Amino acid sequence: MIKNLIAKNFSPAHIAKTIKTLDMTSETRQLISQLTAEPDFTRGQFRRAKIMSVTNPHTGTVILHQTSIGNISVKSPTFDSASSALYSVPGQSILFALDQPFEIQRYTLSEQCIEKADRVIVDKKNPLVIDGRHTLFDYVQTSPQPATLTGRVNLPNRADDISVFDRITLRKIAWLPHDESASRYLVSLELLETIQDPDGVKVAEDLIYHYHPAVVWKAFQILYKADRQKALMHIPLLKKHKSARLDSLLDPLEAAA
Repeated sequence: MIKNLIAKNFSPAHIAKTIKTLDMTSETRQLISQLTAEPDFTRGQFRRAKIMSVTNPHTGTVILHQTSIGNISVKSPTFDSASSALYSVPGQSILFALDQPFEIQRYTLSEQCIEKADRVIVDKKNPLVIDGRHTLFDYVQTSPQPATLTGRVNLPNRADDISVFDRITLRKIAWLPHDESASRYLVSLELLETIQDPDGVKVAEDLIYHYHPAVVWKAFQILYKADRQKALMHIPLLKKHKSARLDSLLDPLEAAA
């Protein structure tokens, strides 16, 4: 039943309402059993590769099931430490309890910093919907019997980036592309630029139409070095992304043209 939550484009509110009617501990155990029963888990080398493919080292989560719509993951809240950074989660998240209730610290999210908001208890009858556009969340270890495992349904927005914030200052210190393909294209473009590959411009001409702002900016930079006037003709295309960060990089070049 739990797999049906991400079989169609259900709203976060509908998913949360459905979770209230399910035994999520039992449902999650079934997903874990199904994952470990896959053929890739029967051989050592393939098992290691499979574990790496479903594990997110930045958040300490393990994906148990995924579709083109989203994924269902579990996490040990003890993974977080006082010195670790805080990561935004682009898209919608529905947090749910398994063995024990757990507490969440919510932060109001802006471009360059976050601000503490409130704390919320998540239990079996009260899953929590998080809108990643405006809210960042963190697990709080206050209970004498803390939850050993928590669950989450993720409906990602891969066009947005993952923002990284310092836990003490609450200031933004880095960002990561959420989309794996965007990361690959960025690395590819940087390598082509570094080795001065003559076909790099052709690749950039194709990737200038990519949907991720970071990719099109890197492609634009390569085109700009090769042919400034031709590159500037792409600015109207890039501004269709409606990305404040991208616009701030393009505006001085457009004004100087």
